[in-house]
Amino acid sequence: MNRNFLVITALFISLITLEVNAAKWRECNGNKIKWGSNTVTMHASNVSFVPGSSFTSSLQTSINRVNDNPSKFNFSLALGDSSVGRNNNQNEIWFSNNPDILDGAPAIALSWRHCYWLFGWHYGIDEVDVVFNVATNYTTSMAKTSLWPFGGPARPFQTTAIHEFGHALGLKHENRWYNIMGQDWDHIHVNGNTARSYLGEDAADGSVHLYGATTGTMEDVSLTNFKYQGTSGEYSTHQPTRMYNSSDAVLSSFIDEGERRYRASKNQTVKLELTAENNGKSYQEVKIAYYISSNSTITTLDRLIGTGNLTLGRNQPYTFKRTLVIPGDLTSGNDYWVGAVIDYDNALGETVSSNNATYIPIRIN
Repeated sequence: MNRNFLVITALFISLITLEVNAAKWRECNGNKIKWGSNTVTMHASNVSFVPGSSFTSSLQTSINRVNDNPSKFNFSLALGDSSVGRNNNQNEIWFSNNPDILDGAPAIALSWRHCYWLFGWHYGIDEVDVVFNVATNYTTSMAKTSLWPFGGPARPFQTTAIHEFGHALGLKHENRWYNIMGQDWDHIHVNGNTARSYLGEDAADGSVHLYGATTGTMEDVSLTNFKYQGTSGEYSTHQPTRMYNSSDAVLSSFIDEGERRYRASKNQTVKLELTAENNGKSYQEVKIAYYISSNSTITTLDRLIGTGNLTLGRNQPYTFKRTLVIPGDLTSGNDYWVGAVIDYDNALGETVSSNNATYIPIRIN
């Protein structure tokens, strides 16, 4: 959630929201409203974020994931803030139960901006405070069994934090694509038993539109088993990707340990659906390989059942289907995982490679 405070100190303002590709931000007479510096420090409350605590560690991880973007912009984190407050000329982070701040939201980014003309246009972000609701059932664990998207009991703290830091970056909510600036808790990557939070392609692209591309190397492609579902007000909603038959009908399925497992037959032609993202600096043409595994961790050591290529610009996530044949020598009644590894030949030289593989569970008829 985002609440904005606009400082009006002159005769005339011109404030709009701009949408390019998918990311959204505000403009002031054609000028992007952003920070005046490419580095901004966020100060964490010494009460809410005690050094060495799991929430402090998760907060730093969330900032690192936002900084895994291909723009010139980065946040830094300072611990030990002993006096947090709104509109005090310092960017701060804390937990609160104050309904006047949170208005029922799980978290909020309070933003102070200016946009005015006084012998020339003046515009920018002045302060952002990120406040988390102490009543929200957050978890700092990224184990699948702990998390809402996989049937667990708690909201992932990291995805919510990244969403709010997206606002701090200058981005608005997004409801047209699979996006961290939409419904954050199921904008997530998983391979194996541990999930991973991340900024994502659309927000990464927005960061470049706001601050320009880094002069260094930052390339990253990824796969996830989530996709865009629809719209809930300002927010995109998401759902798991699916497994289809050759006629594009969804296979029958059941819930198994919080995830949907599809029923498939030996030698059946199926279509695997996944979402690919280019979170990096450059246009990419990458190789992708498809595997079947006896466990949920997909690697290049698993059984290869197909290969292909993907062309990925940096604009919005790409949800696609790939036709595959289930091997005929699998064991009926057993569970398997059909998945993929993008950039399986390591040709790209990625900054982040822990997000390259994911899966969909199946059971053999």
